[in-house]
Amino acid sequence: MTIPVESLIKSDDLLTSRIDVVLFEATTGCNLRCTYCAVSAPSYRASNFDFTGIDDIVQSMASANVRTVQLSGHGETTVLPGWDRYCQLFFDRGIALCITSNFSKIFVDSEIDVLARMDWITVSIDTIDRELLMAIRRKVDLRTIIYNLQSIRLRALRKYHRLPIFNWQCTLSDQVVWGLPDWVQMGLLNGVTKFTLGNLVEQSEVAQTISTEGLSVPRHIARLDRNDLIKACALIREASLIARDGGGKLNLQPGIAEGVFVRLASFGINAPSDLLGEVQ
Repeated sequence: MTIPVESLIKSDDLLTSRIDVVLFEATTGCNLRCTYCAVSAPSYRASNFDFTGIDDIVQSMASANVRTVQLSGHGETTVLPGWDRYCQLFFDRGIALCITSNFSKIFVDSEIDVLARMDWITVSIDTIDRELLMAIRRKVDLRTIIYNLQSIRLRALRKYHRLPIFNWQCTLSDQVVWGLPDWVQMGLLNGVTKFTLGNLVEQSEVAQTISTEGLSVPRHIARLDRNDLIKACALIREASLIARDGGGKLNLQPGIAEGVFVRLASFGINAPSDLLGEVQ
């Protein structure tokens, strides 16, 4: 089960049983301005967690037998000063950590060490096309992502004799779907075993802002025309097979298949599951 930290420290009932996962959102701020993300909206205001009482919070989690803390939410945890030191508090009390990060900055030694100890690392990476990646996510270079990933893998093997599970997450859109097989293949070559296609939720304020900046606005693949949508489904299926054959797995978040199926039905295609096969 996943619960907010605030619930954990306010309810005595939660101290009576084991809690598998706690979602700890350290910040809603981010160092990127992705062309589909709410952070790119002019009205967006970020906030950071107040770490004043972090010792007590971590102790409360340890007392509740929390197994894992997912140290991320909407924002980019690694932009917070001292984030790696806070992680050490969890490790010291036997609590495992997971994180979602864009890997857009080159991590220093202490950050690499913390990441190498984590159980699960989700890397936000929409495509391995360097130019397209920079156009969509802005301020991020594929080479930095790969360098960080390999640095963490090496540290984990040498110092901890184990590897985190790496998950690549792509916000699926009409811009990146065409490169999915290559995206999966690159991940496999770099030790990634999990691949997640995230559902794009289009936001009018973000789209308007991106358009005024002269940038292309990503769209949900369900908005593709008939032939392109069929091709997109085939590419998703191909990417899934590549992942499987390489010892990995590709998953679709809710909202993708549902939107695609409705769109296909509007074209008179009544057996859409044949297009996506076992991907869902």
